[in-house]
Amino acid sequence: MQGRTTNYDTDLMMSIIKESAKITGREYGKNDEVNVSLRVLTDHARAATFLIGDGVIPSNEGRGYVLRKIIRRALRHGNYLDKKILSFIKSPAKLLKILKLLTLI
Repeated sequence: MQGRTTNYDTDLMMSIIKESAKITGREYGKNDEVNVSLRVLTDHARAATFLIGDGVIPSNEGRGYVLRKIIRRALRHGNYLDKKILSFIKSPAKLLKILKLLTLI
């Protein structure tokens, strides 16, 4: 884990957090509540990206329900960060770009 205390401090996650902060107009590291929301937004965008990549679609059952809950929670934190729903859509695209650069996918 690159000698970091949390997975959020790794280069990969920090690049996504920075992009989320840029999209939301907030600054990471200054406020604990903002930090938590940026981490949730980052982690949930990553999780939703992989679920959708595996062919999961939002539904009322099974993995689709989990995906729905992940997206809803990310949107709730996005709203806390004062951004509209469309801002969340930009994050998965950025995540895919970063992961492709790192040849993880």
